[in-house]
Amino acid sequence: MSVSLRRLLHLLPSLSSLGSSLEDCSSITLCPRILADTNRDGLVNDLDRDDRRNWTLDRGAIFLPNIGDTAGRCPVVDLAGDPLSNAELSQCHDASGDRLLSPRFAAPLSTSPIPDISPDAIGHIYADSDRVRIFWQHGGVGANITDHFSSLSDEWALVDRQLTFNATSLRNGVTLALDGRELVTDSHTWDGQVRVFFEIEARNETARDFVILKQAPVLLHHHLQRPEAVLSTAPGNNNNPGSTWQTYFIQQLRDTLGVGTNLTLFHQDVDIWTQDFFEPAYASMPGPRGPITLRILLRSAQSTRLAGRQVFTQLRGPGIGGFQPALGSGFGYEEINSGGNIETIPPYTSRVGKVWHNGRAITGKHFGKLPAEAMVQFLQSQGDGGQSPLFLETGWLAVGHVDEFVQFLPSPSETMAPGLGFTIAVADTRSALELLHKVQAAGHGDIPAMSYDGDITPDERTLFLDAEFVLNTTISDLLLDDKLLSINSYAQEHIDDNLAILLKEIPLRDEDILRVPVLFRDVTFSLPATPDGLPPGLDQVKPGGRKVMSLFPNAVNSLVLEKRCIAPKLWGPVIDGKDVLAQAVLDVYAKVNMSVAFIDNYMSHHARGGEVHCGTNTLREMERWWL
Repeated sequence: MSVSLRRLLHLLPSLSSLGSSLEDCSSITLCPRILADTNRDGLVNDLDRDDRRNWTLDRGAIFLPNIGDTAGRCPVVDLAGDPLSNAELSQCHDASGDRLLSPRFAAPLSTSPIPDISPDAIGHIYADSDRVRIFWQHGGVGANITDHFSSLSDEWALVDRQLTFNATSLRNGVTLALDGRELVTDSHTWDGQVRVFFEIEARNETARDFVILKQAPVLLHHHLQRPEAVLSTAPGNNNNPGSTWQTYFIQQLRDTLGVGTNLTLFHQDVDIWTQDFFEPAYASMPGPRGPITLRILLRSAQSTRLAGRQVFTQLRGPGIGGFQPALGSGFGYEEINSGGNIETIPPYTSRVGKVWHNGRAITGKHFGKLPAEAMVQFLQSQGDGGQSPLFLETGWLAVGHVDEFVQFLPSPSETMAPGLGFTIAVADTRSALELLHKVQAAGHGDIPAMSYDGDITPDERTLFLDAEFVLNTTISDLLLDDKLLSINSYAQEHIDDNLAILLKEIPLRDEDILRVPVLFRDVTFSLPATPDGLPPGLDQVKPGGRKVMSLFPNAVNSLVLEKRCIAPKLWGPVIDGKDVLAQAVLDVYAKVNMSVAFIDNYMSHHARGGEVHCGTNTLREMERWWL
C-alpha cells in the first residue's frame, strides 16, 4: 500500500464519526447518495437504498476479482524469450493496470442525480482499500442501469482520490464500475469488504454517503453441478514414456464421452495427472440476466510442478483467471498439495445446524502434516459463503489423496436423507474380500485373480506395476496371503475413521453409504523417488503404519458426470465370461441410478499410481452462491 493511500485511509472517517454527515435529506442542504446492487437483482436503482451500509449473506452488493485476460495481453515469456517466473506469470491480468479491459466483470454503482446542486459543488468518490478499482463512465446516463456495461473499455476512466466531479456531473449522476485487483487470500489481512464513499463539498458544507460491497468468494465445484468440459493431457511425442498408453487412454475417454461433451487437452507439459496440478473454481455476482461468472483456476501449491503453469499459459483468457499460491507454499511434487487431495462435499446442513450453502471442501492431512498453508488459508478466507475445509486422514496412502477412497454422488432424495440430494461412496475392503470368498466357495479359487491380458512391458514410470500379481496370482493365493489381508484391515480402519468424520458432519445414515469393493496392497518399501529427486513423501510413515495403494484398479477414483461415472476397468476374476468384481461395482452404483462406463487405464495410470479421476479434470457450471 502506498504512503499516500495509507495517509488517506487514516484520515477516512469511521462509521461512528460520520454521524449526521451521512445522507439525511431532511436536516442538511446537501444530499449525496451512492448506490450499488444491494438487493442483488443485477440493477442499480432506488430499490437498493435500504441497508446499503451493511453487508450480510442475503443482502449487500457483490463484486468480482477481475483477473481474466480478455485481450490476451499477458506474456508468458520475457523480452529475451525466457519463461517468466511463477510469480511474474500470475501478476498480469485484466485488473493489474488502470484500464477497465473487461467491463462485464465489474460491479455497477452510481450516484443519484442532484438536480438543484450548487454550481460551485465538487464531488469525490473513493474506496477505503487499494485492492479495488473504481471507474466512471464518460457521459454516463444516470443512476438507472437497465442493461449491463458496454464492452467498450475506452468509455471508462479510472477514479483516483484527486479526481473531482463538477456540478454538471453531480446534477446528472455518475455511472460507476468497481472490480477487485486481487483475490482474498488471507481474511486476517483483507476479508474482501470495501466501503465506497461519495463526498460533496459546496458553500462551506460537506456531506458524505457510502455503500458497502464485498468480493465474491472463490468456490470449488462439486459433483451436483453440471459438467461443461472434461480436461486431460495430450499424449505428447513418441519419446515421452507412456505416450502410447496415454494415446490409448485419451482415445477411450473421447469415445466414452461422446460428441456431447467437450474434451480439452493440455499440451504444454507431459504431466498426465490432470486432476493434480490445478483445481477448478469460480466466482459469481448478480447480473441483469442472471449470474455473471468468472472461472478461477487454482494452481496446486507445488512450485516446481511445471504443468501447473498451464493455468496461465494455456487456459487463462477472457473470463478465466488463475490463482498462484504464495511463494514457498509448495516444494517439488510433494503429493499432499496435489489437486486430487482436494474434493468438495455438495451443499448440506450439518448435524449441528451449520448451513454450507455452497458445499464444503475436504482435504487430506498426512498424520501431523497439513497441506500447504497458502492453499488452506485461501480456502478458509472465502467467508460465510465459502467452503472452509474439513480435514481427513490420507497419510496411510502411498499417494495420499482423498480421491483414492471417497467420492460424492448425486442420489435420489427419496432414498437418502430428505432433500440432501447426494450420498457418499467409499472404498470398502470388506465387500471385496467377501466377494472373493464367495467365488472361492463356489469352486473358482484356482482361477486368476486378475484378468488383465494386455501388454505389461514396463517403462521408467510404471512404478507400481505388479507383474507377479497380474500373471501368477489366483483367488485362493490372494485369500491365503496373510500380509495382504493384514494390510487391507489396516486400510479399512483408516477408511472407517474417515467415514466417521464425514458422518459426524453430514446427515446421512450408515445404510445410505455406498461401499465400493476395493483392495489395497503394501508399497511402503517400494516407493521410488520422484522425477525431481525428492522422496515421494517428505512426511514419515506413522510408527507402525504402512503406505498402501489399490491392488485392482480403484472404481472410487472415477470421473463423475451427472448420473454416470467413467471408471477404470477393474480386470477382476472372470467367471462364465463376466468380471465379477466389475459387476459388483455396477450393482453398488445402480443403487443411486448411476451408470458406470469402464475404460482401461491399467498401464496408462494404475501402474503409475493413479486412476481415471487422477488423469482428468472437470469444468462445471458456475452458479449463484448468495441467498
